[in-house]
Amino acid sequence: MSKILFAAVVCVAATTPPMAAHAAQTVLTCRISTAAGQPVTFTPAVGFLPRTVTAQGTLALTGCSSTAPAAANLRSGRLTVHGTGRAFCTGVQNIRGKGHITWYGADGGAAGVSTLRPALAQVRSHNPGDMLLSGTITKGPLAGARTAGTATPTSDVSTCATRGITGVHGAGTMTFSL
Repeated sequence: MSKILFAAVVCVAATTPPMAAHAAQTVLTCRISTAAGQPVTFTPAVGFLPRTVTAQGTLALTGCSSTAPAAANLRSGRLTVHGTGRAFCTGVQNIRGKGHITWYGADGGAAGVSTLRPALAQVRSHNPGDMLLSGTITKGPLAGARTAGTATPTSDVSTCATRGITGVHGAGTMTFSL
């Protein structure tokens, strides 16, 4: 259940796009995590029964490594997400929202801002952790790239069904493919 809850939080910003006609090549891989004291938040709380929830948060992208010139200067970033969906402890549906990634280069200087858009209106899976952070970059560095990721909660989510969850911390990996 813990991967599922974190997926519900982050999936409001990005969901899995349709399969492309050609095989995409991963051009950038980053570690992702919430900052201490800054969980992704839900209003109202995510609980046992489905309801419309607004989620927002910020994730740090660190240790980015590239395999292509298009991503050579992208070393870290800050992903902010905001969106709504019909969420519950084991999933999320009807996702609307977007995210922005502020990129930083090898020298620590600003390297641009990308917009991350959801590709589907609904996510249904018993393991949405495999679809986490998935979508399409529509503007900015890596425009046209498909994103995919996995994340696992690093905070206690065991009370989701009984008391609900208003925030969650997590960590994982995010990839960008062209």
